[in-house]
Amino acid sequence: MIALTKLQSKTEYTGYLDRINQFCFWIHQIFPLETSSITNKLSNLFRYSVYVFFVLAFQEIVLRICFPIPVLSNFDRINYLELEKGVGSYRHLRNQNWYWQSTPDTNYRFVHYLNQYGFRDDEWPVKKTTGKPRIIFIGDSFVEGIMADQEKTITEGFKRSSKYTYEVFNGGMMGTGLNSYLRLATDVLPVFKPDHLFVFISSNDLGQTVPTIPEYHLKPEFFNQFRPRLYELILQIKDESPIKFRWHNEPKSYIPTITSNANPWRTNTAALSPHVREDIAAAMKNGEFSPFRTNNLAKEATNYLLPPKFGETFGFLKYFTDKFNCKLTVFYIPGRNLVTDHYLQYERTFCQLNCPDSLSLTKPQYQQHQIALAQECKRHRIPFVNLTDFIGYQEQSSNHLYWNYDDHMRGTGYLKVGKEVHELWSKHYLSNQSR
Repeated sequence: MIALTKLQSKTEYTGYLDRINQFCFWIHQIFPLETSSITNKLSNLFRYSVYVFFVLAFQEIVLRICFPIPVLSNFDRINYLELEKGVGSYRHLRNQNWYWQSTPDTNYRFVHYLNQYGFRDDEWPVKKTTGKPRIIFIGDSFVEGIMADQEKTITEGFKRSSKYTYEVFNGGMMGTGLNSYLRLATDVLPVFKPDHLFVFISSNDLGQTVPTIPEYHLKPEFFNQFRPRLYELILQIKDESPIKFRWHNEPKSYIPTITSNANPWRTNTAALSPHVREDIAAAMKNGEFSPFRTNNLAKEATNYLLPPKFGETFGFLKYFTDKFNCKLTVFYIPGRNLVTDHYLQYERTFCQLNCPDSLSLTKPQYQQHQIALAQECKRHRIPFVNLTDFIGYQEQSSNHLYWNYDDHMRGTGYLKVGKEVHELWSKHYLSNQSR
């Protein structure tokens, strides 16, 4: 090979270039392709490839932002519902928005923004945050925060009251009871690995049916996060899963109207009408007030006189939380009529025949549920926090925590309860830690 550094004269250099040009001419004769055409085609192909790559990458980014999917594919609130009044037959509750209202109390609609697993909360990461104890609250509509805004729940009151930073999950599920709590606890403990489990028992959770102990717990399955989001959305549509657009999800009503078979007024109007004041009945039919409240006071009076049946509920909870190194605490929330007669005037507007003026649930014979629950927790060495005295004191001080007609708390009531939960629990927990 001739090196340019060895060329001694202009003549030699010119001759070298001539030989190169002659060689290229022969190649062009044998392969009659234009060099400029090949270069252009390769250049265009490269540009098109880069263009397609960036279009697909942009599409993937936009779809992932606009249409989020959870980490777990087989964990959803719908799996733990005994009866979701008014919701209908859905396969999933994740990524949906619902609202609750009570027009006899207010025209305001309280929207529930459900996360990717169907709970009224921020997103639940599977992986724990370093240095933050994780606490999962499990309970019914009082934990979920019915008749309050999203930022005015018991869990929010708890977080605001603490000088420490906790990772708090709101596992409240309206319309549920002990069976649902057991199933949810059984699944979240091995998957989310909380440090503490708070189980809230409302007075209406306890009854004559023995709760069923779960036979197995969830084996988590995960969405493939590397799968193209467009393809994932197609699969979700085929599976009839809810597709959530991050910035728009029109809320649906939790409360069914009379056009739905879930509303008891659809088939029982004649039987129910004598028990309910006319304006309240109209709200029940229109889906503006819970149609399941008819004769609620009379039903409570019957239920509270009967000793509750726990079965192996709390023994199982203690065993399962210990198995996963989680500390269990049980809280009791009494029904409002157990601590005050203030709301009876409103209760009787939809219990006109079966609720005599002499009926008062504040009498001792109606208080046996909380006593039995305290004894059951003591038997299994489970920390028990009874909120009856706190709620009773607030009501007696004219700090009414509840709405008048709907039996749920106002936002301020939930926040106060959350603060009290933190104070009572932290005293017990920190005192035990110091021993």
